[in-house]
Amino acid sequence: MQLRPTLSFTTIPQSSLRGVQSTSYTRFVKSNDDELQYDYVTIEEDSTIIDRRQVLQSTTKACISSLPFLTTTSSYPSNAQEEQSIPRGKTFEIDDKNSFSGVAYIPNTIKKSYPLLVVLHGAGNNKQQSAIDAFTTGDHKMLPPSLLYANQAPSSLSDNFVVIAPYVGKDKRSLYDEPRSKVLDFIRYFNTYIESQPLQDGTSISINRQRISLYGFSEGSTLAVELATTRQFNGLVLCSYGFTGILPQKAIERLQGIPLWIFHSTKDDVYDIKCSNQLVENLLTFEGQGALDAFSAGDSIKFTKLLPNDKNDNIINNAKGEGYEHVRSALIASKSSEVYSWLLSLP
Repeated sequence: MQLRPTLSFTTIPQSSLRGVQSTSYTRFVKSNDDELQYDYVTIEEDSTIIDRRQVLQSTTKACISSLPFLTTTSSYPSNAQEEQSIPRGKTFEIDDKNSFSGVAYIPNTIKKSYPLLVVLHGAGNNKQQSAIDAFTTGDHKMLPPSLLYANQAPSSLSDNFVVIAPYVGKDKRSLYDEPRSKVLDFIRYFNTYIESQPLQDGTSISINRQRISLYGFSEGSTLAVELATTRQFNGLVLCSYGFTGILPQKAIERLQGIPLWIFHSTKDDVYDIKCSNQLVENLLTFEGQGALDAFSAGDSIKFTKLLPNDKNDNIINNAKGEGYEHVRSALIASKSSEVYSWLLSLP
């Protein structure tokens, strides 16, 4: 089956996405969602992944520690929902005793209902007890919650999305090691909890269950792909995807028609860009029953390949350490207003 690639993302400012190659693939897929079971398809990893995870734990913190736009000093208490009313326009901490603690954010803007963005972090040393600290001073401060905390997130994110990010916990390695059902339980817990709580300003909110999207970095992106096979999510943003094998046929079938935007550096020294190349190839060569070679605005795969920054780029000069190109995909995607506008455009 031949699918024609088309250049896209012409609206992305070159100042925010320097050294980028972007390709968009679109296809139309006929499917019968009524026949799908809402369980996930697990993906068995290549044993060589383990060494790369260990590298990631030891390098990520060094790569991001000197980034000036993520410097923060204060934090919220670990059980913030029990000790203070829930604010708008600020990150706060939540804690489900049966799954995870995490950080959350609710926009200042008043809407009838909100789309939900679930952020899934990668592996790390995770020495912080507080989820807020983990996302602002720890291993995961390159992700959207840290930008929201520092009031530096694009308005397309801060004005429109409720955001949650589960934290695996102190001295644990990665969300990827946790049961998939535990992550889904955390999302369900948050939706039920937050809709039942009056906010600081006296209002309440509603989450649009049809517009829940996933943002995954590194191992979090592999986790996001697995969770997406439940067909409960309307879009994915994947940064430095790290599964080295070929997706099971059932997983490929269940991913059909779910919009993805993939970011990966061509010089990633933790997870080679071949991982993302293989994912795109798996999805584009799927020839299941009812798949058609036709274009549709509603079903697309976007793949942004990041080229190494030149010597004049201030961010690369400020960030020292092996593995920076691995982290840079998340830095670029997190700061891009186009990413969140794209998610908003999804049905």
